[in-house]
Amino acid sequence: MSQFSRRTIIGYIASLWLAGSCVETASAQPEAWPARPIRWIVGVPPAGSADPLTRAIAEQLSKRLNQSIVIENKPGAAQAIAMREVANSPADGYTLITVAGPNVFATPTPTIGSGFDPVIQIANQPMIIAGTTKRPTQDLRAVLAAAKAAPDDWSFASAGVASSHHVTGELLNSLAGTKIQHVPYRGGGAAMSDAISGHIPLIIVGTGPAIPQIQAGILRGYALTTKNRLPSLPDVPTLSELGFGDIDLPQWFGVAIKSGTPQPIVERFNREIDEIIKTPPIRDLVNKLGAVPVGGSAEQWGKVYAADYDKWTKLFQRLSIPLQ
Repeated sequence: MSQFSRRTIIGYIASLWLAGSCVETASAQPEAWPARPIRWIVGVPPAGSADPLTRAIAEQLSKRLNQSIVIENKPGAAQAIAMREVANSPADGYTLITVAGPNVFATPTPTIGSGFDPVIQIANQPMIIAGTTKRPTQDLRAVLAAAKAAPDDWSFASAGVASSHHVTGELLNSLAGTKIQHVPYRGGGAAMSDAISGHIPLIIVGTGPAIPQIQAGILRGYALTTKNRLPSLPDVPTLSELGFGDIDLPQWFGVAIKSGTPQPIVERFNREIDEIIKTPPIRDLVNKLGAVPVGGSAEQWGKVYAADYDKWTKLFQRLSIPLQ
C-alpha cells in the first residue's frame, strides 16, 4: 500500500472518530428549556378568580417563553388532588400549579415548603359576606339581629367544609353570638347559583364572582374580610369597621413548582410572571375581580404562605373546625 493511501485511510478513520465524538458530546448536552409545552394545573373549577387569572397570565407567559402552555383544571379535595399530581411529576420545569388559599390540610399533602417551592404570589382578594336582596335586611347588623331572633331562617353557603369561607362564617358566629347554619357546596360556583336564586340567604365567597351580582342588584354586600374597602364596592364596609376587631383575612393566589426544579427555571418563571402582573391587561383583570396585585420575589411569597398557614391553623383550632 502506498504512503498516500495509508495516510488517506488514517485521515478518514480520524475524521469518523471526531464526528462520532461530536455527536456524543452534543447528545450529552441538556435540552434548551422550554423545549416542549408546559402544563399549568389549577386545583379549582373554571369559575371564581384563580382560573381566569391563571389563563390570562399563561397567555402572556407563553409568548414570552415561545412555548405553549396547557391549562388543566383538577378540582377536588380542597385542591389536594391537584397538588398531589404535581408533586408526582418530574422536577423539570414543565409543570406549574396555581395555589388558591388559604388552605390547611389534615393529611400529609404537598404544600409550599414541603414538596413545593414558591414561584410568585399573584394577588390578594377579600372575601365578602353577601346575601340575597329578596330579604329586607339592609346591613350586617340587621342580618345578625334577624339571625338571633329566628336562627332556623338563616344559613350561609361556602365552597366546602373547612374552606376559608366556612372558617370565616364560623368566626362571624363566634364574634356575633349567632348560630347561622353552614351549608357547604362543592365549589363556589354551585354556592353562588343558589345565592343568586335566593335559595340560601347568605354566602361567603371571594369578591370576584360576587361583584357583578352586587352591581346588578341581585346580591347585597354586607362586609369584607380585609382591612380596606374596595374601590369597586365603595359602600361595602369591612368587618373591622363594623366593630369585629382587627380582622384581615384575604384570599390569595400564587404559583408553585415541585421542589428540586433547577433554580434558573424558577427564577425565570418568577421574573416573567412578575413583569406580566404589572401589565395593564392583568391589572385590569385583577381590579375587576376585586383583588390587589402582588408580585415580588419567590422568597417573599414563601414567607407569606408560611405565616398565613400558621394563622389559619390557629383559627381552625380556635373554632374547633376539623381539618379535611
